Amino acid sequence: MNDNLSMNNTLVSVKEGFNRGNIFDNLYWPYKYIADFKSNNPREDLLLKIQEYCFAAHEMNLYLDLYPNDIQAIGLYNQYKDEADRLTKDYENKYGKICLGINENYTWDWNNSPWPWERM
Repeated sequence: MNDNLSMNNTLVSVKEGFNRGNIFDNLYWPYKYIADFKSNNPREDLLLKIQEYCFAAHEMNLYLDLYPNDIQAIGLYNQYKDEADRLTKDYENKYGKICLGINENYTWDWNNSPWPWERM
């Protein structure tokens, strides 16, 4: 078996991989349909992009569990993760925290932010 599976794989775009549930083109087995996620506003668009890049990073993470020495895959994982982190920071600056946690002041104040239905 080839130790570098990426030589036999073509990756699809982050968006297409998210919509069909698999970023590896030759490992994709079509389902009944391919999802076509749509956003209705800039906030939803940013959330969708975060989900797409997190999914792509997770796909590469699973691949790297089997092929930890694939330098190209490590680079793609870092690229996807960095973009997801950048988009998350952008979202949090505009709309508030995505995940629960302690802020920079070490206080538990996520519940003081507007609730999702209060941000509309």
